[in-house]
Amino acid sequence: MSFQFAKPTGGSSFFKPGDHMNDLALLVEAKSIAKNRPHTYQGRTSTRDEVMADITVFGTLESLEKGQPTAVLKNVKVAHAMLCSDLEDSIGQPFLGVVRKTPTAGGSGYVFRPVDPTTEGQVAGYYQQREAAITAAVADAPSFD
Repeated sequence: MSFQFAKPTGGSSFFKPGDHMNDLALLVEAKSIAKNRPHTYQGRTSTRDEVMADITVFGTLESLEKGQPTAVLKNVKVAHAMLCSDLEDSIGQPFLGVVRKTPTAGGSGYVFRPVDPTTEGQVAGYYQQREAAITAAVADAPSFD
């Protein structure tokens, strides 16, 4: 058999904001939110919101300048409360920011912060070019109707 189907992987991976503290830009495309999901951590069960998203990572100045992401995280689960809160209002539209740690009443947490205007322009150029390429590819695709 020459054709190989993708196999289920058992779920998505989690977005780990601590791994992205030094990235220059994160283009987050939130797809959906699951509200009040049960979650157990250190023996304590509570609920939390979880956002499913694709995240395009620009981790270096070179990646920004060339419009070539350092990573594309497909179908990841964002579960940190303050990050989910920001993303909830952007379901279905692109969201641009960087991750930073901030003090909270309970210690510290992760938040999105804006990028500078130059970085925003570079990521916008990448996004527009990518969307144009997708539109062209779909237009050239055969119809099976």
